[in-house]
Amino acid sequence: MTEPRLYLVRHGESEANVAGVLQGQSHGALTAAGRDAAGRLGRALASLSVAERPTAILTSDLRRAVETAEIIADALGATPQLLPAAREWNVGVLDGLPAAALTDAIERSGLPAAEFAPSGGESMNQLQARAAQALADLAHEAADGAHVAGRERTLLVSHGDFIRMAIGAAASMPIDAANSLKLRNTSLTEFTLSNGTWRVERIGDASHLDE
Repeated sequence: MTEPRLYLVRHGESEANVAGVLQGQSHGALTAAGRDAAGRLGRALASLSVAERPTAILTSDLRRAVETAEIIADALGATPQLLPAAREWNVGVLDGLPAAALTDAIERSGLPAAEFAPSGGESMNQLQARAAQALADLAHEAADGAHVAGRERTLLVSHGDFIRMAIGAAASMPIDAANSLKLRNTSLTEFTLSNGTWRVERIGDASHLDE
């Protein structure tokens, strides 16, 4: 039996990405470049053999992820399903502020970065726990009914910090190390499921953008 796979895709470039502001769990909108990149990824995935192509598409329910998933799904002839647990890090009152505001707030708090939670938001520790639980749920679904429920190869469109914490959880990586991973918009990270545990196979593949 082929090992189930999970493809984690960061959403396409958003207007907030271009502006350099924190967007957390606000919805956001893709730029023209973001839509184009999502289309490139969709076509690259559609060109794969049937044995490699995603069989199910899930997405964070934030608009920038949903829009990305819809573009990819159109190329694959699929319909995305919402997975709210895959939302981006909740940065609370910092949402919409320049990225430097987060660094300033962490320094003022005197807490380790992983323990700092903005007012109304969550800490990076809490985000990693949420990502780890989502991975556990997806592993359970893939292991229990991969060939019945079409979960042989699941593609999940999510967000940079969520994906970094998912990688960290799967690879037992310290949060600081996971947080330093570079993930381009629409980059693809691949996990395989072995004995009920996700194994990281590749991180941040953006080769479709170079074609």
